[in-house]
Amino acid sequence: MINCMNLEKIKNLLINISQFEIIKIIDNSSSHASHKGVQGLLNNLTHVEIHVKNPNNLNRLDIHRQIYNNLNSEIELGLHSIEIKILKN
Repeated sequence: MINCMNLEKIKNLLINISQFEIIKIIDNSSSHASHKGVQGLLNNLTHVEIHVKNPNNLNRLDIHRQIYNNLNSEIELGLHSIEIKILKN
């Protein structure tokens, strides 16, 4: 299941972070659709994997904070798993 509209929204929420580059965002929600914790949520996008490039050598915690802060509205709607992969330059 590809949830393009929600992936596009996530991309738009992250695009303004200038300290690192978003390489790709993957919707892994379909792998978890039968889990009790995700049934009945308003947002059917529950699990994403975000790949970022870190040209400014930010520490991992700063990258995670910025992503979580920018995705707060989606987290409130049911996004509850954000896997962040930080790629080396």
